[in-house]
Amino acid sequence: MPGDIQQRVQRIVRETIRRHDLIQPGALVVGVSGGADSMVLLRLLCDWQDELGLRPHVATLDHELRGGAGAADAAFVRETATAWGVPVTVGRADVRAVAESTGLGTEAAARGVRYRFLRDVARQIDASQVAVGHHLDDQAETVLLHLIRGSGLEGLRGMLPRTPLSRGHVLDDVEIEYDRLLNGEPYAPDIWPDVWPEIVRPLLAVSRADIEAFAAARELDYRQDTTNTDVTYLRNRLRHEVIPLLEQLNPNIRATLARTAEVLRADADLVAATSALALAQVVR
Repeated sequence: MPGDIQQRVQRIVRETIRRHDLIQPGALVVGVSGGADSMVLLRLLCDWQDELGLRPHVATLDHELRGGAGAADAAFVRETATAWGVPVTVGRADVRAVAESTGLGTEAAARGVRYRFLRDVARQIDASQVAVGHHLDDQAETVLLHLIRGSGLEGLRGMLPRTPLSRGHVLDDVEIEYDRLLNGEPYAPDIWPDVWPEIVRPLLAVSRADIEAFAAARELDYRQDTTNTDVTYLRNRLRHEVIPLLEQLNPNIRATLARTAEVLRADADLVAATSALALAQVVR
């Protein structure tokens, strides 16, 4: 039933916010690609903005990897945010050129540019947090990626519900074209405060299936990124080939991997706290 899925998703997200003290009142950047996950995230935060004391501000980046389709996605996000009464900033960057100049893979370059863009928008509107739409399936894929590449607790704990953005996340020496914000202020990084916002993930315990069902129940439009089906990218290959095979052994493999990440996150926190205590006792 449509009402059931809405209540289910709202309950899970509320519990995630409460459990991790996830959302602070004030200005909040919401990273929106136009996909189902980010559109559902934006809809929930708009619904709860008075309750949570939020001033959401949408940030959407055209990576210029898909030509007119990427530009159309950015236009869709702008139009939707405007219709919902939310201010929006649109950015554009030639990620393929960034990848070539830095020697990074396309995915890594896109991530570094995207976090740089989100950080800059947060600085311009004086926001201490950036909300992104990572969900339970993303978490499962991340754990598998780290397992395949080889990782300890830091990697196998997956993505954190909240994590400080740092210099290691961003690519600073790249050119990003910014639209003017709705308040008329131009892109002016030299006068923004040198602060680093926190990344928060309210949808981290919600499955992709539930997100899409919620979008259908609320009649939310969203865009489909065709690159998400390109199995030359390792994450996509895990999503479309490896995880379906693992589901034959465990139909709940996505939730199991996400739960494993949560258990290992608790272990990593314990190790870090114990190490800090031991270090404090021996350092002079």
